[in-house]
Amino acid sequence: MKVSAARFMLSTIAALAVTGLVSGASDEASDSDVKVLNTENFKEWTDAQEIALVEFYAPWCGHCKALAPEYEKAAAALKEESISLAKVDCTEAQALCEEMQIPGFPTLKVVKSGDFATYNGTRKEAGIISYMRKQRLPPLSELSSDNFNKFSVSDRVVIIGYVDDVSSPEYAELESLAKEMRDEFTFGVVTDKELAADHGVAKNGVVIFKTFDDGKDIYEGPITADALRSFVKASSVPILDEISGENYSMYAQTGLPFGFAFFDSDESRKALEEQLYPVAKQYKGVISFVLIDANKYSSQADHLNLKHEWPAFAIQNQTSMAKYPFPQDKEITEQDIEDFVKDFIDNKIEPSYKSEPVPESNDGDVFVMVSKQFNEVVFDKSKDVLLEFYAPWCGHCKRLVPIYDQLGAILKGSENLVIAKMDAIANDIPSGAPELQIQGFPTIVLIRAEDNTIVEYHGNRSIESFIEFLEENAANKITYDKAALAGDDDEEEEEDNVEQVVVKKDKKEEAKDDAEVDEEIKVDEQEEEEKKAEEEVEYEDMSDVDDEVKSKKDEDGHDEL
Repeated sequence: MKVSAARFMLSTIAALAVTGLVSGASDEASDSDVKVLNTENFKEWTDAQEIALVEFYAPWCGHCKALAPEYEKAAAALKEESISLAKVDCTEAQALCEEMQIPGFPTLKVVKSGDFATYNGTRKEAGIISYMRKQRLPPLSELSSDNFNKFSVSDRVVIIGYVDDVSSPEYAELESLAKEMRDEFTFGVVTDKELAADHGVAKNGVVIFKTFDDGKDIYEGPITADALRSFVKASSVPILDEISGENYSMYAQTGLPFGFAFFDSDESRKALEEQLYPVAKQYKGVISFVLIDANKYSSQADHLNLKHEWPAFAIQNQTSMAKYPFPQDKEITEQDIEDFVKDFIDNKIEPSYKSEPVPESNDGDVFVMVSKQFNEVVFDKSKDVLLEFYAPWCGHCKRLVPIYDQLGAILKGSENLVIAKMDAIANDIPSGAPELQIQGFPTIVLIRAEDNTIVEYHGNRSIESFIEFLEENAANKITYDKAALAGDDDEEEEEDNVEQVVVKKDKKEEAKDDAEVDEEIKVDEQEEEEKKAEEEVEYEDMSDVDDEVKSKKDEDGHDEL
């Protein structure tokens, strides 16, 4: 997102006002290996770099402060390889950061001879080093006996293919995958038959060298990008390891279900490892088994419908987010977990869904949906269902209540239409439909009669807009008293024309977090509240494992998860 110069400056001033920091460059250690760039030297320096990494930051940004020591260590390590790291203070070089379209802090960009690309690595020393080394290599490196040994241990995961020659279809498939996944993994290829024979490879094959587990995995199937992709992702994570915010994304990218094993002490962790490791090894590539510290991430147990009794185990499907808690009245043993996993794979276990009780009376203008009734009501093909997913703490949801209630009252006469709402915090959504994987609040969808097609509502929040949407998309005819709409002043439409202040919020308290500048700022209001730091807080990629569901308000009046 391009931030206008006025907003960029305002957000900077706002953040500095709150933190009490004075604009200016921080004191640089004389022995720092990170090059300091500014408006004067930026273009000349970046144009001259064969490959480098540039961080755009603000002194008040908490995530920038956390990155700083990792960035310094990575710079020192990469210096010997002629890969430079630099940084730009955007409170000092505002025009430059505006020109570079910096959306938030920290933003990192890879530069090659003046050309910039998005950095997609982690913010840890090892991740930065690994990512930048890959950027220097071709997508697929050709190996010989001279460089093989060094290359095979050059990264945490190294994929090496053994093929007949560079013109073979296997080479083309390997090269295609290498180009696709070059930011994540290091790829090499051997066409020397003698070298392949020395490594025990008599025909086309792929070996994944890694710094964990047994040290390598051997793939002997057909060398196609599709077949290899899944194998590589499954092999890139340990058989059993502890999960945290730092490595969550590594597991998530496999797409495999999670097997979460909660421990609360060194003793319980050790016991879990002993019982689970054989099962995790047996089902490697099918389920990612992970240990998780219940003292840090107890709320993840809530998401999995587990009681806070440790140790505990549950499986979660990454696609549908369906949850399968292991019975907590049973001891976690190797045999019982193996049986549980088998039943999961064979679809013999019903997923667990959190639900409020079915209301004793539910004949109001707006039907109160709970998980226990969801499939019965929502997928009734005789009726169209307009369903709002809301959160009790969501400000936009609260403002929608009177409008939505009035909509329900006006459309009460439409016998084949249900206007419904569901607390998506107190109730799970018992459906794997991608359109029902809620990303923010409020989310409003129409589940059509006849074919159960799901259509998301994106209009403004006025009675007329809702009715127009239903008339265009519902399978059944909508009937209502048009006189009931007379006098509606459409105040809600005006809300959509006002640029919202965007602030990321905590699910429970809607509290403001750390300061960053990936937000639009309501320029036309001069309230003291606007002087608070406007920010985009980047959370670790462990959103489901973290201590709460993060949310924000966007300019469409939407509280996002």
